[in-house]
Amino acid sequence: MKLHRTTKALVAGSAAIALVLAGCSTDGSKDAATTDASATTTASEGTKSEAAAPITFEDAYIKEKPADKGMTGVFGVLKNSTDKEIEVVDFRVEGLKEGTVFEQHATKDGKMFKIEGGHKIPAKGEHVLAPGDDHFMIMKNDEALESGQQFTVVLELSDGSTLKQDVEVRVQPAGEEDYAGDGSLSNPGMSDDGAMKNMNKEDDKEHAGH
Repeated sequence: MKLHRTTKALVAGSAAIALVLAGCSTDGSKDAATTDASATTTASEGTKSEAAAPITFEDAYIKEKPADKGMTGVFGVLKNSTDKEIEVVDFRVEGLKEGTVFEQHATKDGKMFKIEGGHKIPAKGEHVLAPGDDHFMIMKNDEALESGQQFTVVLELSDGSTLKQDVEVRVQPAGEEDYAGDGSLSNPGMSDDGAMKNMNKEDDKEHAGH
């Protein structure tokens, strides 16, 4: 009888130990699963953060034009989320015919001109590209760019990154600058003969050359 009781005690003890070990194993698995899930979430958030573009091009659009006008503009707001000034070192639009010229322009005293270097976006700031002011130019292009079409604008930046963005063609709001068939700039400040008021003839010829 004593031997029988001892055997029962041993069996009961073994069962209790097994339950304790099973409980530890389950808790360990839960802890490991929680740790893995947390690590995955952190890695995912890190990837999203790393993928965030330093420069964004908001409210961007290409001004529509008929085929007989050789140039048009690209406008919008360039925003910089970094702590350093970033320059647009190159600009182009994919999908336009070979031979199309892309330039970065500014406007001063009613005169449009190609800038040296590129447009600069200040640290934690923005650079507005607007009609009658700084903008990107599409030139020497004889294609009709119609409202609703989309083209990919590519910006090469001074930090080594590249921004690619699909930009829609839109109708220019009334009263804003226009580009004449000869490539000259016109807006509400134009005289009846198409020349910019307060611009002399030499300035008008120089601008038309763009």
